[in-house]
Amino acid sequence: MSFSTTLTALANTIDPRLAFWSLLLTNGKKWSEHTLLPTLLAGQKGMRQLDWALDIVSTGDIHHICELTLNCPDGRRATLDISQDMPAFQFKTKSLDMMGAGSLGLEYMVVGRVIDKATGRCECFAWDYRPKSGESNLVAYKSSIYKFGGWRDTVTPLGALGVDVQGFKL
Repeated sequence: MSFSTTLTALANTIDPRLAFWSLLLTNGKKWSEHTLLPTLLAGQKGMRQLDWALDIVSTGDIHHICELTLNCPDGRRATLDISQDMPAFQFKTKSLDMMGAGSLGLEYMVVGRVIDKATGRCECFAWDYRPKSGESNLVAYKSSIYKFGGWRDTVTPLGALGVDVQGFKL
């Protein structure tokens, strides 16, 4: 097992500056981005963090989520009820910050649910690592998975989310 892979995974799970997702499945099982799993993947032997695509989407657990939570660094939690009619999604963005090499580089973390499959209308919570002065880090936001916009003028609109990557069938 790789010592450096394990240390990186452990560091990410205990960094108090990072927002993270957690979920509850219909069978009562709880998963979190902070869950550590053994891995034998080439170049990643050791421990790794639970991954949305590898461990939630590919196993089919994406279809059994009943609650999705954004856990914020300041202790707040924003929770969404999830159903087959309102599938869950999550993503985060990171940018290269050349000047502040010691910074996280993270821009925001989003958890959400699709509330209208036909139009792609969705509602979500975002932890904004770079809010404007006087604005909250935790943002409630409505958009579309087909044209995901920005909740402030300095957030670049993402456009269509990767439906296959997120794991829902619309």
